[in-house]
Amino acid sequence: MYIWYDYSYEIHCIDNKMKNPTISDQNILKYLNNTEGELLKRLSAQEKLIDALKESENNYQALFNNSIDGIYKSTDDGKFLEVNSSLVKMLGYDSQEELLNIDIKSQLYFDISERDRQMSFGGLTFRKSDFYRLRKKDGSEIWVEDHGRNVLDVNSKILYYEGILRDVSEKKKNDDVLDVLLKISKKGYASSSLKEFVQYIQLELGRIIDTSNFYIAFINREKQTINIPFISGEESEEEFPAEKSMTAHLINTNKSIFLHTDGLKKLLDQNIIKQIGPSAKVWLGVPLRVEDEAIGAIVVQSYDNENSYKESDIELMEFVSSHISLAIQRKKIHQETLISKQILRKVLDNIPINVFWKDTASNFLGVNAISLKEMGLENESEVVGKSDFDFYDKNNAAKYRADEEAIMLSGKPKLNYQESHIKNGEKRCYVSNKLPFFDEQNKVIGIVGTSEDISERKRIQMELEKLSGELKLQNDTKNKFFSIISHDLINPIAGIIGFSELLKENSEDLKPEKIKSFATIINKSANFTLALLYDLLEWSRVQIGSIEPDKEDFRLSDLLTHNITGVNSLVSSKNIRLKFNFPENLSVFADKKMVSTITRNLMSNAIKFTPKGGTITISSKEMMLNGKKMIETAIADTGIGMSEEKVRNLFKIEHNYRSAGTDKEAGTGLGLVLCNEFIEKNGGTIKVISYENVGSSFIFTLEASS
Repeated sequence: MYIWYDYSYEIHCIDNKMKNPTISDQNILKYLNNTEGELLKRLSAQEKLIDALKESENNYQALFNNSIDGIYKSTDDGKFLEVNSSLVKMLGYDSQEELLNIDIKSQLYFDISERDRQMSFGGLTFRKSDFYRLRKKDGSEIWVEDHGRNVLDVNSKILYYEGILRDVSEKKKNDDVLDVLLKISKKGYASSSLKEFVQYIQLELGRIIDTSNFYIAFINREKQTINIPFISGEESEEEFPAEKSMTAHLINTNKSIFLHTDGLKKLLDQNIIKQIGPSAKVWLGVPLRVEDEAIGAIVVQSYDNENSYKESDIELMEFVSSHISLAIQRKKIHQETLISKQILRKVLDNIPINVFWKDTASNFLGVNAISLKEMGLENESEVVGKSDFDFYDKNNAAKYRADEEAIMLSGKPKLNYQESHIKNGEKRCYVSNKLPFFDEQNKVIGIVGTSEDISERKRIQMELEKLSGELKLQNDTKNKFFSIISHDLINPIAGIIGFSELLKENSEDLKPEKIKSFATIINKSANFTLALLYDLLEWSRVQIGSIEPDKEDFRLSDLLTHNITGVNSLVSSKNIRLKFNFPENLSVFADKKMVSTITRNLMSNAIKFTPKGGTITISSKEMMLNGKKMIETAIADTGIGMSEEKVRNLFKIEHNYRSAGTDKEAGTGLGLVLCNEFIEKNGGTIKVISYENVGSSFIFTLEASS
């Protein structure tokens, strides 16, 4: 931002103030008659104005001479009136006097029209800054931003032009670099020809650095040769031994190199490189890499100007190199894709399952050899463009089409599912997979699928499952049963034995309160053991099939009310708020004893894990599930909740979670397992929603009474 303080204007104002009190002839006598004090007062005022003028002039000169930007005044015909030292230095002149004597139009401007445009702005208001080139004393160019105005006289004629010049050469260079890099980047993605892309790079790169001696080289590591397919915009099939060339040295080190004559000579003296061709005054090269391995190099050099390149140009060349490398990789990927397609076709035609792919209208785009055999066809052309309606009965074809539409709509695969159709009058079973495939915009453009005839395998599997199912169930039940006995039944029995031994041996020496304490522990252990045995026996009876549900129609609301009454004392002891919301007319078709066990266990569980002052809510409602009328019951608490892992394994007996309640209440860990088994026996479902330190909701469904 420029801050233009018009000191010349301030000087002009002060000068006017000095002129205003000038003494006229008519007042001479009056001045002579004034007292000496009055005269001194007026003289003092004039001296202050003079001092202010001097201070303003000094401030102007200080700003003028110390500004980091060039400040000047110039005439309309192209002569400088004033210049500061920063402008002299910016334009490369030796002194202010030397710069004041040049002709601006012919010696500074590359394009005189820029000077004319600059002078065309009239008025005293500042105009917008302008960017253009100027010629320095040594002939080199400098880009400047000019911010100024024309100063006019009372007749609106130009007195002079005053302005501030700022050197923006570096900014202009950076803008040009960004523009070139952006164009190269875009071209790299659009170009399919490496030759065309490299020619474009040489042309664009020439806008910001010297590319008159520019080449790209590749190394053949087997033959140890260097090939230069592109040099200074011309094709070349030149290939020469890599040996100790500068290019080979760059590729082998896999690092960018920037050297002047002395650096190149040092490498020659150390016998690291050999002289090939004329010696450059400056050499800049960067490796071309594919998967971090140097496969070639991109090089610029100058034989006559050692200042052609700078250290900062390395980054520029590395960017260009990366895009050439990407183009090479794309070409490599294209070749690999062609090979992959051939390999894939051979694999598809030799695997023993049906493979097919279709468009969004479910028309075949292709099939493998086994699919042709399955369809009784010889050539793939007999399938392409047709649909399942051309090969299967209408109902099956409609089903396949519906499946594929759903998959394409959701964008999600349908995996490992079974389907069947009639083939030669026999029902055949297949395991199928269908997956959507997408274009580059992630838009579904079709379906790829597989199907395998598993009819014979399924028949054998069903026979094996029938023979081994019962044995496996009994074996699993036995293992689970003994696992629980070994972990959960032995400990409380051992406690009973231990404390009863203490009582027997030391009853005469023990105080009454100690005897009572031991008796309490024995009682609790015995009650726990009894409850565990009861749950174990109930669960084992379910497993071996000796308990089957005796279903009947009954009012669920009555059973819930009865069980709520049964737990009221526990609710009151923990000061828990009990809320319920279930219509009186809700009836279910289920085993009443099993449902009673389910609700009693879930209520007790909620009370056990809800802290004092918490809330338990019991609710029921009618709902439709898979087209069937069901009654959903939820028992929710504001208790301690559970982790996701615990919820996941809650109904698995092998995990047998047993946790103390908020008031250290004990439990067998089998209550929820029994609930799950009983609900499944009655054709219902159960799920749990739980968050740690928030609470849990146990939600189960039962068939509604008809």
